[in-house]
Amino acid sequence: MSVMSLRLGKEEIDIISRLSKQKNEAKSEIARELLREGWVFYWLKLYSAKKVSIGKMAEELDLSVNEVLDLLSDFGIESQITYDDYLQGFENLKALPPPNLL
Repeated sequence: MSVMSLRLGKEEIDIISRLSKQKNEAKSEIARELLREGWVFYWLKLYSAKKVSIGKMAEELDLSVNEVLDLLSDFGIESQITYDDYLQGFENLKALPPPNLL
């Protein structure tokens, strides 16, 4: 783990302090948790604005596409994949050569 210094305003410090007391956890752990959750929220916003794909979001969050689909569902965000896209995926899959299992 690395150390990073940040300048936070009174509002941010108050939020971390209040949540630290509420959850009975160290302020450093609360700050890390908020940063992680903020990162997820950032990518949810980008996806909702149709600025990134599910694949890119999965890559940046270090999740599988299925995990991203679950995350989108948890937040009530509909997938941007249309039924036609879904069918085209199957057509693309059929066009691939069979895997070499030996």
